[in-house]
Amino acid sequence: MRRRRSKYLKKKEKKNRNCSLGGELRSGSEKMKLFDAHCHLQDPRIISKAPQLISSAVASGVSAFAVNGVSEKDWNLVKEMGVKYPSVVPCFGIHPWYVAERSPQWFETLKSLFETTPSAAVGEIGLDKGSKGREIDFSDQVGVFRRQLELAKELNKPASIHCVRAFGDLLEITKSVGPFPAGVILHSYLGSAEMVPEFAKLGAYFSFSGFLMSMSEKKAKKMLKAVPSDRILLETDSPDALPRSESGTLYFVQGDPSLLPEKGNSSQDLESNASSSGGSMKLPKETLNHPANIHTVLGYVARLLDMNNEELAELSYTNAVRLFSYSGSKLLLERSAADVSGHTQNHSTTHVPSKKMSDFETRNSKSVLHINVKDVPFHLRKETIAKRSAIVSSLLERNKIDELHCILQDIEADPETFKLVAKFCYGYKVNLSSDNIVSVLCIAYYLGMKEEHSTDNLLGKASSFLETRVLPSWNETVNALRSGDKSLDKLADFELVDLFFDSLIEKASYDPRLLGEPIKNREETTSEYRPNPRRRLFDNDWKSEDLITLPLRFYEPLMIRATESRSIPVEYIVSSVCNYTKKWVLDAEDSVSGKKREVVEAVERLLPHKRGLISCEFLFKTLKHSISLEASSECRNGFGIRVSKQLDMATPTDLKILTQGYGEKDIQLVRTVVTSFYFNYTNEEEDSEDVSVFVKVAKLLEEFLLLAASEDASLKLEAFVALGEITAAISLGVLRYSDGIYRAVDVFLERRGYLTESEKMEACKVLDCKKLSRQGCEEAAKNQRLPLRVVVQILFVPQLQIRDTVAKEIKGGEEKVEEEEVTVWSDEDEMEKMSEKLLGMEIQDHECVIHRWKKAKKVSVWSQVKRKFGCLTTSSSDDACTCDAKNNNKKKKIHHHYK
Repeated sequence: MRRRRSKYLKKKEKKNRNCSLGGELRSGSEKMKLFDAHCHLQDPRIISKAPQLISSAVASGVSAFAVNGVSEKDWNLVKEMGVKYPSVVPCFGIHPWYVAERSPQWFETLKSLFETTPSAAVGEIGLDKGSKGREIDFSDQVGVFRRQLELAKELNKPASIHCVRAFGDLLEITKSVGPFPAGVILHSYLGSAEMVPEFAKLGAYFSFSGFLMSMSEKKAKKMLKAVPSDRILLETDSPDALPRSESGTLYFVQGDPSLLPEKGNSSQDLESNASSSGGSMKLPKETLNHPANIHTVLGYVARLLDMNNEELAELSYTNAVRLFSYSGSKLLLERSAADVSGHTQNHSTTHVPSKKMSDFETRNSKSVLHINVKDVPFHLRKETIAKRSAIVSSLLERNKIDELHCILQDIEADPETFKLVAKFCYGYKVNLSSDNIVSVLCIAYYLGMKEEHSTDNLLGKASSFLETRVLPSWNETVNALRSGDKSLDKLADFELVDLFFDSLIEKASYDPRLLGEPIKNREETTSEYRPNPRRRLFDNDWKSEDLITLPLRFYEPLMIRATESRSIPVEYIVSSVCNYTKKWVLDAEDSVSGKKREVVEAVERLLPHKRGLISCEFLFKTLKHSISLEASSECRNGFGIRVSKQLDMATPTDLKILTQGYGEKDIQLVRTVVTSFYFNYTNEEEDSEDVSVFVKVAKLLEEFLLLAASEDASLKLEAFVALGEITAAISLGVLRYSDGIYRAVDVFLERRGYLTESEKMEACKVLDCKKLSRQGCEEAAKNQRLPLRVVVQILFVPQLQIRDTVAKEIKGGEEKVEEEEVTVWSDEDEMEKMSEKLLGMEIQDHECVIHRWKKAKKVSVWSQVKRKFGCLTTSSSDDACTCDAKNNNKKKKIHHHYK
């Protein structure tokens, strides 16, 4: 055994020496620079060997490591490593596997760490539905992840995200929180190629480790090809994610217990594994991963992308430096000190090898132009820039080159775009994209980079790219409009905004689904839109969420122009507006109330007034938000009118949105909405005999009263009575029976057994005993929760009904209104006398319901509504009232105003 162990260890040491020698050879020449975008050098399995691992990795060409904490237990350790090693970028976060172990103060601790460690990024955070992640409550994972993601956005720092079998959930959350200007890292990305554009639009970078080798090469290649070149990162995820490699090319962690013979891996085993796999070394699953093995990942990814290793190394390093150059970062100093020959690079720029950049480095020459663009220094040859820029040439001739800084400051040029323009002046190839095209156009225009000054100049190239590559594509057009927000104002003469708008409207006219699927009401049947074969060509290009990411100053005029074009069905415009409201108002953070108010007022202006186009739930929510945000009166009234127009299409759940808390203002809002419904409906439908909508609203209020009484324990007696009075007034003259109100009263009393007898009588005030059905009377008569006086009144209802029927038959059913009133009063007096006689007691503490009603009958809005329209009857409803309305009496005309 000792011989075998000695033989194997000697062989392994030889391999390590070979690997180290390879690193020395690379360092002896022009060594590739690599950035390990995600690792865990604080892991207990390798922490004791961290100095040696970092030293050997740096020697091989790895110049920086993003070391990610996973729980509160290792945050301080990561912080110490960041202080001790200049190459370590510390990252703090709670990994989904450790969510259950967090302390109650975890978030405050995390925030304080970022305050004391400005060089830190956020990570590792995320979601996991894998075998280990299933052991952790997913709702807890989501809550912890969202808070950390929001913190990263607030601090403007990148966040490293772990995701296993939860990419759908991840996309939904990142869309609701994003986009992320500082970027997010999808570390060890193994998602689909189809999801790459979705994440990229939100600011995501895609980092690849040895885990990529677990995918089929065909699938991995397809996914890699979908990733934008400016978003590719490399990592090791050390000490995990050991890549597969040919024998002799891997770095091993010294003393790795999985490689010792005691673990069952003898030298013969490893040799046989290597020979059986054609030289590929099959190692135990537990084998620790050395951070220098990023070279193996580099080679694999480069092969799949058909790139050489040096090109990919430079590209991934540039991307990583750009991503980790946030405020306070260790790399920011390097980035700020770098001129155009540095490592920073625009998302769309092709990086030029440093050996070709010597022209940029003549900083001490008098012919060099020294200029700062937003605190980033640039050192450029004056003659080189002047050949392409008419403005720079003119300033040099007049010896006023200092004015160049004012020009760049006026157009708010950013360092990344200016660097791209400078590289163009030096003759290097630059890659334009929808992300930078507007900014490039702006700088090129203001620097006079036109064909008249120099042939094949930048302004012409950028204009051609915009026309041929950006405007023909929906996604590219939207992205360019969003990315060029600040620069578009400087290009008013070009009318670029109108150009973008016309392009988008033209495409939406071909396929309206680009704006989103129409929102259907429960009772509305909208014919489904079916694009013709020509329009189906756009199916793979449409992303409805794109437009809702636009700033309001672009979105509102775009939607106005789309509506005025009359080439897009209004249902799709409404769908886009609703999605925009959901993102920026309904689901937005409470801290941006000013912005939310602007959005909700704009949305009210954009939405049509046509009944049924907008869901009731959406209208109720926006009405509530417009009030809480103190929007303009025109906005509040506009939503109120839309709600009232389709109140009969609502559900009790929709109506409950208005009454959360059941305060006095909430009750008044319900009353106002119902009043407005009657007012608007009768004004618009004066000649209509269909009164089914009144019956629907009456039933809606009864169901809502029952829902409030059964679900909400916070509903006070006063609020219940107020809602009950509204419901009773609506059903008066519309519904034959008031069984719905009775059920609500019964549930209210059942859920609140602590009420006194007088309070129960107060709750029963809304109940009209004479309007109970036969079944309702039978149930109420046996109901022990009702006050005794109410039960007695209910018992006499059938007798009064029989006597009324007999009286009508005798008199032929023709009675004058005055005789009816006398009869009613005499019936009530007789009923009261009979009630007192049976009870054998005098009314002392409180009066019965009829006593109150007789004592003072006030004229309310609802009585006026009844007087105005008579008894609203419909033969289509079994509950509809069947008594005759007395329309011959003269009545005053009542007007109702929406407040």
